[in-house]
Amino acid sequence: MPECSHHDQPPNSACDIGIPRQTAFDVAAFERAVGDLLKACGIAADGAHMGRTAQRVRELWQDRLLGGYDLDPAAALGDGFADPGSDLVVIRGIAVHGVCPHHLVPFRGLAHVAYLPGGRLHGFGRIARLVDAIGHRFTYQEWMTRDIAKALMQHGKARGAACVVEAEQLCLLLGEDRRGDERVITQSFVGDFERSPQARNEFLRAIAGGRCSD
Repeated sequence: MPECSHHDQPPNSACDIGIPRQTAFDVAAFERAVGDLLKACGIAADGAHMGRTAQRVRELWQDRLLGGYDLDPAAALGDGFADPGSDLVVIRGIAVHGVCPHHLVPFRGLAHVAYLPGGRLHGFGRIARLVDAIGHRFTYQEWMTRDIAKALMQHGKARGAACVVEAEQLCLLLGEDRRGDERVITQSFVGDFERSPQARNEFLRAIAGGRCSD
């Protein structure tokens, strides 16, 4: 996947998702930075138990936390296949995470996704892959939710798309005087879901049993 620049990018391209990456991931620089961070904390980067920490942290960030930068949402979703059906399709409980740009800590939760087909159907695993491509970046939960719904419209040719994300924000949970069970819920409705209260209510009823409980 090519790196993003500020020029000649089509609307809603992969480079418009989350915080854009300007250059390729630098493995050596990242591991040096982890070593510098440990030293700044007063910890010997080459001491007992820490000898491979820089590598382990780099692998986690490169492959998992920020792995979405190496995935094109359109390619992740694929073309699907032609189908005349127009009934609501809901996939609930897709595990998702992102990285808060303000504190550089992850947030994690569940994404509930729906679309109203506009002549094409898409594999359920493909939709989960789309969520990974959008979520596994430096991003905000609000942006992630909106970008998932918009991608189903743009790349999936849907008549309408909806997304609800319920997540635990680590930067919130680590704050002072927190109970530790705070969750953030974000919603986005586009296309027919934005125009039709009936469609929105049908989707929200379908995911009600899959929402996190207290």
